[in-house]
Amino acid sequence: MGRQRKENDSRLMIVVFVLAVVCLLAGGLYIDTFYGGGRLKTFMTQISKKDSEDKRAARPRESMQIDSGNKTTIATFGTSFALCTKDGVKYYAGMGDQKWNDTFNMTSPLVVSEGKYIAVGDMSGKTLRVYDDSGLLYSLQTEGSLMQFALNKSGYLSLITKDSTAYRIYVYNAKGNLLKERVEESIGIYPLSSDISDDNRMFAVSYLDTADITPTARVLSFFISTGESEEYTDSMFAAVEKKDEVIPVISYWNDGTLGVLSDKNIYGIGAKDGQEEWKYELENTVDYASFGAGDFVVVALGDSVANRDGREKGTVCWINASGKETASFESGETVTFLHAGEKGVVIGNGRDYKGLTNGGNLSWEYTATTDTSDLAPMEKLSRVMAVTQENIEILDMTKAQAGKTEPSVKTEPEKTPEGQPEDTKDAESGQAGEPEDGQGPEKEPDNAGEAEPEEAGGQTGEPGNEPEEP
Repeated sequence: MGRQRKENDSRLMIVVFVLAVVCLLAGGLYIDTFYGGGRLKTFMTQISKKDSEDKRAARPRESMQIDSGNKTTIATFGTSFALCTKDGVKYYAGMGDQKWNDTFNMTSPLVVSEGKYIAVGDMSGKTLRVYDDSGLLYSLQTEGSLMQFALNKSGYLSLITKDSTAYRIYVYNAKGNLLKERVEESIGIYPLSSDISDDNRMFAVSYLDTADITPTARVLSFFISTGESEEYTDSMFAAVEKKDEVIPVISYWNDGTLGVLSDKNIYGIGAKDGQEEWKYELENTVDYASFGAGDFVVVALGDSVANRDGREKGTVCWINASGKETASFESGETVTFLHAGEKGVVIGNGRDYKGLTNGGNLSWEYTATTDTSDLAPMEKLSRVMAVTQENIEILDMTKAQAGKTEPSVKTEPEKTPEGQPEDTKDAESGQAGEPEDGQGPEKEPDNAGEAEPEEAGGQTGEPGNEPEEP
């Protein structure tokens, strides 16, 4: 009886987790796919609004006013950036230097980027458009509601939709030609995430199967080209299955390894055979995670998992495509914001922010004077774009010196990891700066063992009604 009760409790906990994930997807609170500065908030986290007396705002080098009644999302491309609102998309070669504009209406816009490509979708509707730096490449009007979409560096697009009868997965090339379509009509099976390899050969989909007593996560790998897929049924050449786990996010790394984030572990699935090559065990819940920092997944840890020692809450870890933790940073507080890019990572708690190199070193600290929805690294970690309700500002984090009233952003040089370039001169300040995309020395993860089936996110509210079956 005790064993049966434990199994029932475990299953109930997983079902609550499942409902929370599906409700987030269906309700438009969408789990990001980590491209460019993409960031994941796996569950609702209460954001603190505390202010700090010892740090003041950095000096805006450039700024631009935006519509205060329109939620703004950005994607940065070095010194260029795309600005997305409910009224469409604008692309700027620099602050105030608009290159193109595509006007259309959305209810709940989401932007993801990879390389020079941008995809913008209405998560409460059926509109999705793909761009490069020259403008619109193609537009899609889906039959079902958008649930998730992702890009690769060649501009290939994968997306998941849901209509009244089924979930559908599509793969398009950069010209908007449909290459693959899958229809999932089985009751209790939910596709959660998809992605395409950068060599355009493969795509993968993570599923949650609730049809059995024990919920099961699966990652299926498919060939795209006709030549490679003709020997396999439905083009599927591999499958990985995990009992009592949920996999809300997958993403391909540059070497073809598929990074897989579950509520208990991070996995690496090999490009050649589609099978698990390594596992990084989580002893904490994950408040935020991002695959946007090149060949890393960056995770901000939350509370320790029951019956495990765990790491300090607020620790940020970098795990590479070989499954090694290459760096970590103890923030000393709950992380309520994370934006990862190839030049570094910005984390935040309320209005307090820190810039971290990909070697795990603190580069600067900053306190915003007004609510900021995004703080994104641009062509370097010391130059960031801040999005507020009324303005977009480019902040220079290298100008600050301790003790000055304007601005009082603290900067620290990065410790040069073994085998990495030496510290370089900052062109503007003339002082030695850190290699902003440096990587720390590899080390084995300290955590090991199985985790209890808890949420892979921060705080969550009570789940709503069970999701409708397709």
